[in-house]
Amino acid sequence: MDRFELIMEKMSEMSEEQLNSLIDMQKKRICVCRSCPTYDQCMTENSESLFCFLGKSQCEVDPAECICSTCPAHDNFQLKHELYCLKGSEEEQRGKS
Repeated sequence: MDRFELIMEKMSEMSEEQLNSLIDMQKKRICVCRSCPTYDQCMTENSESLFCFLGKSQCEVDPAECICSTCPAHDNFQLKHELYCLKGSEEEQRGKS
């Protein structure tokens, strides 16, 4: 079991309030989605970010300059995929959704 799987297991045991608090903290602390060249006005209007955990964007995405692999979350949580705003969360891309 890798770090991501351990974190997902711990998150599944949290109350909704704890989970929302953790998500808000990670959005502020480590998420680089808002500084990605693919992040656009539509995503801003929908307050989207932390795609690696929350899933793909509701907006059209041009993946040309994706920076997922440079995000601290990518290394910290041992993520294996990229293009989360386009393809879905790490969990979805691992086929566990």
